[in-house]
Amino acid sequence: MADGRIERFFKRHGDVRGREYRASLALFGFFFLITAAFYIIKPVKESLLIGARPAWWPYADLATALLIGFVVALNARLLDRLPRRTYLTASILFFIASLGAFWYVFDVHWRGQIQTPVADSSGVLFLLWAQTVIESRFPVIVIAFCFWADVFIAMSVTQYWIAVNDVFNPHQAKRLVGLFVMGGLLGGIAGSLVAALTTFAKVIRPENLLLICPFLLVLALVTVNVVYSGRLKVDAGAGDSRIAPASRVGYLESFRTVKKNGYLLLLASMLFSAIAAGTLINYQFKTVVARLMPEKDVRTAFIAGFFLVVLVVSTFFHAATSGRFLKSYGIRWAISLAPALLLLGSASVFAIPAGLLMAWVLAVRGGDKLFDNTLSQSVRELLYVPVPADIKYKAKVFIDMFVNKFATGLGAGIFLVLQAVRHFDYRGDDQTLAIVREIGVPTLAFLALWLVLTRLVYRRYPDVLKPEIRRRWVGAETAIAAHVDVDMTMKVFNTIQSRERSTTIYLMNLFDLVSHNELTPDLKELLGIKRDEIMAQGMDALLDVGGTGFFPGIEEVVDDPDIRREIDLIFLLPAYQEIMAKRLGEIVASASEVDRIEAAKIIGRMVPNAPTLEALGRLLRDPSAEVVLYALESAAVHRRPEHVPAILAQLANPMTRAEARTALAAYGPGIEDTLLPALRDESLSPDIARAVPEILARIGTQRAADILVGELARHREAIEPAVVDALFRIRCERPEVRFRKKDVKPEVLRLIRNCCDLVLASPGSAEGAAAVLSLRVKRVFDLLTLLHPPDDIVMAYQNILQGTPRSVDYALEHLDTMLDRELKTLLFPLVEDLPAADRAARLRRVLRLK
Repeated sequence: MADGRIERFFKRHGDVRGREYRASLALFGFFFLITAAFYIIKPVKESLLIGARPAWWPYADLATALLIGFVVALNARLLDRLPRRTYLTASILFFIASLGAFWYVFDVHWRGQIQTPVADSSGVLFLLWAQTVIESRFPVIVIAFCFWADVFIAMSVTQYWIAVNDVFNPHQAKRLVGLFVMGGLLGGIAGSLVAALTTFAKVIRPENLLLICPFLLVLALVTVNVVYSGRLKVDAGAGDSRIAPASRVGYLESFRTVKKNGYLLLLASMLFSAIAAGTLINYQFKTVVARLMPEKDVRTAFIAGFFLVVLVVSTFFHAATSGRFLKSYGIRWAISLAPALLLLGSASVFAIPAGLLMAWVLAVRGGDKLFDNTLSQSVRELLYVPVPADIKYKAKVFIDMFVNKFATGLGAGIFLVLQAVRHFDYRGDDQTLAIVREIGVPTLAFLALWLVLTRLVYRRYPDVLKPEIRRRWVGAETAIAAHVDVDMTMKVFNTIQSRERSTTIYLMNLFDLVSHNELTPDLKELLGIKRDEIMAQGMDALLDVGGTGFFPGIEEVVDDPDIRREIDLIFLLPAYQEIMAKRLGEIVASASEVDRIEAAKIIGRMVPNAPTLEALGRLLRDPSAEVVLYALESAAVHRRPEHVPAILAQLANPMTRAEARTALAAYGPGIEDTLLPALRDESLSPDIARAVPEILARIGTQRAADILVGELARHREAIEPAVVDALFRIRCERPEVRFRKKDVKPEVLRLIRNCCDLVLASPGSAEGAAAVLSLRVKRVFDLLTLLHPPDDIVMAYQNILQGTPRSVDYALEHLDTMLDRELKTLLFPLVEDLPAADRAARLRRVLRLK
C-alpha cells in the first residue's frame, strides 16, 4: 500500500504493520457500516418507544430478555453448522430483508390502511390520532421492532469481534483495537448525522430512515467477504496462517462453558452488572425526554442529535485518550474508570434541583454511552483475547447475547416493579425528579457491584494468559543440578586424580565418600575398588603422613560404621593432634608438593589450635595451586576470619577461584560485611570483585541482597553482570528476601535506557551490537524478577526470545498486566517485533518525552 493518507491514518490510530493493512481496512469498514446503520435505526426505535406510555417501556426490554434465548440457540446452531463467511453473509441478508419489512409496516401499511377512507383535511388529524393510538396503546409492532433492533446490534457486534479474533493475534488486536473502535465511532457519527439532519429538516419521516440502512448493509456484506476471502490469519512480520475452523457450539454448551470457567463467570457477572446499570440509566433518560418532548418528530431529531454529540465527543475522547490510556496504564485501570466515574455521577442526582435534571441526565447517559463506545468496549473485547478460541466462541455467544439481554431484562423488571409499587407520576418536574431518584437507588447498587467485579476480573486475567506462555527451557545451572551432583562429581574426580599422586590423599578422599554414604557399588567399580583385587594403603597411612603399607579389603573396613567412628575418634585424640601439630610445621616447609597436599587435606580433620591454623594460613598462600585447593577445602571446614584475606586472594587465580568461592560461601551469614571491601576496592584485581557477588548469592541473606543492590547503584560496568546474576539467583532461591522497589526500579530504568541508547547508536543490525543488546536486555529481565514474580518474568522473556508472533504477543500482554507505565513505555519498543527504523523512531519519541 502506498504511503498515503489512509496508511498514515491507520498508523496513527492503530499502529498497523506489514501485511495487516488489507484486513484492517476491511474490518474498519465493516464496523463503520454496521454502526452507521444502527445509529440510524436507534433514534427511530427510541422515539417510537418513548412515544408509548411509560408502562409499556419495560416490555420491549423484557421481550428481548425472554426471547433472546431462542435467538442465541439459533445463532449457535448457525455458527456451528455454517462456515464463518457463509454465516455472516446470511445474517446480513436477513437484517436487510427485515428492514424492508419493518419499513413497509411502519410507513406504507399503516398510512395506506388509515388514509384510504379519509379524503378531506380532517383525515390528517385522524391519521395522527390513529398512529398515536397504535404506538401508545397497542405498541406490539414497536416492541417487535425494538426486539429486532436489539438482536441486530448484539449479533452484529458479536460477529464483528469474532472476525477480529479470527484474523489477529492478541497483541495485534490490542494494537489495532483503537483503530477498529474509531471505525465504529465514525460510523455512528455518520449514521446519527444522517438521522439528525433529515429529521430536523423534515426531509423524510422518521420511519423512512430505515430505507437507508439496507444500502449500508450491502456494503458491509462486501467487507465481510474481503475479510474472509483468503481465510488467513494475519501475521504482520511473517506469512499468514489458516483461520481455525468454526468451533462447534450449542446453547447449553455455551452456558456450561461459562459456568465451569471461573474467569468467564466473573466476566459475565461484570458485564451483567454494567448492562443492568446502563439499562436503568436509560430509563432515567427516557423519563426526562418523555416529559419534555412529547412530539415524535422533534423527539426523534433530539435523540439523533444526542447520539451525534455523544459519538463526536467519544471520537475525540477515544483519539486523545483511549489508546494512550491502554498503553500507559493497561487494562488494570482502564477496566475500572467507567464504573467509578458513573458511580460518582449517578450519586449526584440526589443533590441537584429539578431545573438541572435535563443537564444531569444528558451528562450521565452521555457518559455511559461515551465509555461504552470507547474505553469500556475496547477493554471488554481485550478481556476475551487470551481465552482459547474453542472456549471463546462458546462464551461470547452466551455472554454477548444472552447475559447482555438478560441484564437488560432485569433492569426493565426493576423499573416495572418500581413503577407499580411507587405509582410514578409523570406530570411535573418535581415528580419527574423523584422518579429519577427512585430509579437511581438500584442503579447505584449495580454500579458499585460493577466496580468490585472489575477488580476481581483483573486479578484472574493474568492467570488466563499464563497457559499461553510457559517456560521454554531451564537455566544451565538448574539443568545441571537436576541431572548432575556437581559436588559429588568433584569429589569423585579428586579421588581418581589423587590415586596416582598419593595413597594417603586417595584414602582420605575415599574415606570422605564413605563418611557421607556416597560410595555406591557403581562408584566402587568406577574407582576400581574390587574385593578380590584391592591393594590399598593401610590404616597406618591414614594415621601417619608419608607412611606405607597395604590393607587388603579396605572397602569393608571403611564401610563399617564402627570402624568409621573409631577413625573419627583417633583424629580427635589429644596425642594424635599433638603429634600432627608438631609435624605440620615440618611438612609445610617441605619441598615435597605431595607432603604439603597431604597436610592440607588432613588439617580439615584436626582440632583448630594455633599451630594448625597457622599452618593452614601458610598452605593457603602456597605457590602450588593443587596444594591451595586442598587447603581451601580445609579452610571451609574451620571457617576462621584470619584466613579470609588469603582466600579472597585466591579468587584472582582461575585455577583456585571456584574452590575459593565455595570456601567463602561456607562461612555463611556474618561474612557479608567482610566481603564488602573486596567488592568495592578498585585497587584489587577485577576478578576478585567479579567473584564476590556469586559468594553473596550463595549466602543469600537479606544483608547480602542489600549489599548487591547498593553495588548496582554504583554503576560499575565491569562487575554489573555478576551483580545482576547474583541478585537473580537470590530472588529465585530465597523468596523470603525482600527488595525495595524504590531501590531497584531506578536501576531497571537505567539499564533500559542504556539499551535504548545502544539501539539508537547502532540502528543497523550489526552482529556485535545485537549480541551486546541481547545481554543487556537479559539483565533487564533478571532485575524485573526483583519487582515481580520471577517465574512470570522468566516465562515472558523466554517467549519473547522464541520470537514467534503468538509467543511474543502473549508474553507482551502478560507483561502489560504486571509492569507499570514507565517501565512498559521504555521496554516494549525494545522487545516488540518492529522494523529497525520504526523501533528507532519510537525510542527517540519515548526518550524525548522522558
